[in-house]
Amino acid sequence: MQQTIDTSELARTGSELHGEYPLAQLQRLGSLLADGDGSLAWRLRGWRERAVDGTVQDFMALSIAATVRMTCVRCNAPVAVELSAERAYRLVRSEADAERLDLDDQQYDVLGGGRRFDLAGLVEDEAIMALPAMPRHERCELPAAAATAAGAATPGAEAERTRPFAALGRLRNGAQNTDIIED
Repeated sequence: MQQTIDTSELARTGSELHGEYPLAQLQRLGSLLADGDGSLAWRLRGWRERAVDGTVQDFMALSIAATVRMTCVRCNAPVAVELSAERAYRLVRSEADAERLDLDDQQYDVLGGGRRFDLAGLVEDEAIMALPAMPRHERCELPAAAATAAGAATPGAEAERTRPFAALGRLRNGAQNTDIIED
């Protein structure tokens, strides 16, 4: 499993790298998933362009794809989620330069490159950002709806269901019959 790369060499040679990371080894991403089964496929391509002022700029593009299992926000059962993302980056010498220039560049995200660039971290970051905020099945019942449906089958449940505030009415009537009401 390739963890680091030399971004200058990648851009200079116009190389393309690809691979897969087991989901079980991506701890931050794994903490957001229902299980660590499967893998995350990635493809990274580098290139170099000459700027208008004659300087050379390095770039790279990353694409990721995976099917992961997350917990449905409605029924709490696992749901399969298709993950995919494509992102292009302009590479600069340091993180300080990246922070300064990132706001100016509308077309590319700006990253600080280097000889020991954390490829695994970048792939994991992009996968986390590609996750849906609220994963859910296309069709599923809420746990409360299932409990209500099951409760409707018991005798007397229909009366409580049609009068949801009946208990409050009993409390109110009981409170009027007492001399002292505490807040």
